[in-house]
Amino acid sequence: MSVCWKSALTWSLLGLMLLLFALVFGPAPALAKEDGPDAVLYEVTEDMYLKDAAGNFVASVVPGGRRTAVAQLSGWAKLGTPLCPSWVRLLVPTAKRCAVNATGADDLSLATGKGTVGGTFAVVVQGDNKVDAPEFVIMTGTFSGDADLSLSLAGIAPLGSITNGVGTIDVNGDGGADLKFTFSGTFRLPFSVSQAGQREKVSRGRDAFYLDDQGRLDRVKHDEQSLGVPTVKLEINF
Repeated sequence: MSVCWKSALTWSLLGLMLLLFALVFGPAPALAKEDGPDAVLYEVTEDMYLKDAAGNFVASVVPGGRRTAVAQLSGWAKLGTPLCPSWVRLLVPTAKRCAVNATGADDLSLATGKGTVGGTFAVVVQGDNKVDAPEFVIMTGTFSGDADLSLSLAGIAPLGSITNGVGTIDVNGDGGADLKFTFSGTFRLPFSVSQAGQREKVSRGRDAFYLDDQGRLDRVKHDEQSLGVPTVKLEINF
């Protein structure tokens, strides 16, 4: 991977100027509302651990135990949302949405399936390499909320939720919480279906599905997989 540092510095300064412009003169006019979620992130990787009630790492589920995990997520946000401000078009005139990368961590009770989630995110656009995925950071921030995966952990439905979500946008580049937004989220966990119509765990090489809000099967698309494995999908609304 090659990086043109002169170009990168120019983009950094331009991005800062545009963000300051937006803060001083107010947001651009709202864009027409599209159907579907405002943003979608896919769980590319996850490292999960089990703990006992005292917080010690254990090798299996124990009474009073917890489940903790750290995941790398990648996806997109619609133009005109907090994760893709309208001023992005001043940088990328043809932009219809923004690429978003995030690192998220959850801490859930295995008894209730409820807990917390939080992490950091970066909004990225195409840099000097037109072949690979967007990677040039134009905005960063943090997020947190209450997570509920009780339906999934209990084997009732492959769904979860985030409520009371709060995000912050780092305007000054120092990690400070300068701007805030609220959000909610829905986790859709992939699953396979047996010949008898029963829900099963996903296995490589088999068709996989998400469960939509009407209880119907939504086939996992090719670009919703990571290295051929169906991913957990997080739909976000602001």
